[in-house]
Amino acid sequence: MKKLAIIPVLLMLSIAYADNVKISFNYEKIVEPNDTVEIDLKIQNTADTYLQECKALVDVSLLGDEIQYFTIVSEPEWSDKINPGVSVNGKLKIKISSDATDVNLKIPIIISGEIGGGCKGEGGCIPFMDGPFYIEISIKNRGIEAFNYAESLYNEKKYEEAMRKYEEAKNYFLKYSDDKNAKKCIIKSKYCEGNLKLSSGISYFNDGDLENAKKEFEDAKSIFETVNDDDMIELCNEWIDKCTEKETVTPTEPPVTVTSSPTITSPSATTPSPSPSSTFPGHGKTVFAIPIIAAIILILIATIKIKK
Repeated sequence: MKKLAIIPVLLMLSIAYADNVKISFNYEKIVEPNDTVEIDLKIQNTADTYLQECKALVDVSLLGDEIQYFTIVSEPEWSDKINPGVSVNGKLKIKISSDATDVNLKIPIIISGEIGGGCKGEGGCIPFMDGPFYIEISIKNRGIEAFNYAESLYNEKKYEEAMRKYEEAKNYFLKYSDDKNAKKCIIKSKYCEGNLKLSSGISYFNDGDLENAKKEFEDAKSIFETVNDDDMIELCNEWIDKCTEKETVTPTEPPVTVTSSPTITSPSATTPSPSPSSTFPGHGKTVFAIPIIAAIILILIATIKIKK
């Protein structure tokens, strides 16, 4: 196309823009970054005479911002004559850029060549150019999709799910050779891991398990150190200090109030309840001795009277 642009005006006026060919395309309409797209072309000579030196070209002069999203790998050429009604096949290849975001491409393709007859005569060959014929391709960046979903999960503090989605996004970016975004996914996964450790430490702390809490906070701190996040490192240090303070404080016991309470004994050692005939402890012998003494006195009195 650029060659045609510098042809003298007189020659440009002789270009035939009539429908000399019929063209059909076959290609993947939805692709991903870093993909090589193969566009199968089939052109049929619809002119009354043969065609020769034909080419299929991407007309870059008709492109706008789309040109930044792909590069041309190869464009087919047919040097042999194409007789009327005959079809030929070719393959046009383009390479999608690795950092392409979701975008729709509309790529103009032209078919150029020479109309047969009189090429070696005095008038020379008659060039022709048909088109443009547009092919539409949608670039779907699955890495960006996965990353954005991971971000929404992260904002909801669903760190485990977010970490899995960041890993998925990273794999897409590596496939696309997009190292910059792959590194972002690795860093965000570290944040998920660090926050999970931090949350676990707080849970242990609230349960009074200071040993495990401190370990989780220290692990979280190590993770945040790998991403150089001073704020999160400081937060972990604050929690570690809280654990240390609680560990060093000796707990004080509340004063014990002495109160009388019944002595608990085993059933075999329990003193039987006193029966109606029982006496007070320590006075049983005295109570039984009084009647005996009285009886002895009476007997002695009776004996003295008898002697008299």
